[in-house]
Amino acid sequence: MPENLTRRCCRTSFPLRSKLAAERGVIFKDILMKKNLLIAAVVILLLLIGAYFYFSGKEYSVRLTELEIQTKLAEKLPITKTYFFIFQLTISNPRVRLENGSSSVNAGLDVVLNITVGENLKPLGGTVDVSGGIRYASENGEFFLTNPKIENFEIQGINPKYTNKVNASITKFLNEYYEKNAIYTLNYSDSKQTVARMILKDVIVDNKELAITLGI
Repeated sequence: MPENLTRRCCRTSFPLRSKLAAERGVIFKDILMKKNLLIAAVVILLLLIGAYFYFSGKEYSVRLTELEIQTKLAEKLPITKTYFFIFQLTISNPRVRLENGSSSVNAGLDVVLNITVGENLKPLGGTVDVSGGIRYASENGEFFLTNPKIENFEIQGINPKYTNKVNASITKFLNEYYEKNAIYTLNYSDSKQTVARMILKDVIVDNKELAITLGI
């Protein structure tokens, strides 16, 4: 009888030992994975810190000509939109002008205004002159025109009572267009620009070019 008990005990102990060993193996693999992840995180952090100190204090300049900005503005023009249910506004043919010493971008555009009179559209043509600043979206390394201000607009045959509404319509139109269409995007393949994209330090027109200074 004791011999049979011993054999039975031995038979049941092997599965228990195997299960315990398997659990220990899983725990060991989990610890090893966490350790590797921690090492990788530390390495990445050290690389970022090293890059920061290497590039700290350095500046990188991007220069855009009038033609380059004008070409980007024109990519999706002409566009037609309706405002106040009676104005159908079409804007096209941007013309960019940069003034030395300024941080603004000036643009002239052609405007066609169709006003609903009864059941008919009355087309009126003209131009608008607009100035605007620069907005930098660091998450994508993109530059946009922003805060358009109408300096002057001339639309032949417009009724004076519509002037304020037309002004508001054009401003809203340009705000929407500027908000969605970047005039320049930093090059992801350029390591200097990738690091420098963190901070916009200065924007000014120099020698008839828009000089954008980046750095850390």
